[in-house]
Amino acid sequence: MDEMNRLKTKLKVESKKNGSMAQNFEEVKKLGKEMEEAKTGPQLKEEEDLSPDPLQQK
Repeated sequence: MDEMNRLKTKLKVESKKNGSMAQNFEEVKKLGKEMEEAKTGPQLKEEEDLSPDPLQQK
């Protein structure tokens, strides 16, 4: 029975994982507009004297 509960829990978790950033096409369009408006690293440094986010290591 314990094995059955573990498998059910795993199935619930796996079904919740989407694997994508957007849930639907409307959200994809919204995220695209936000990315178009976002400033690049050089723009941040030049215009606002801010540093961009550091590169992430795997």
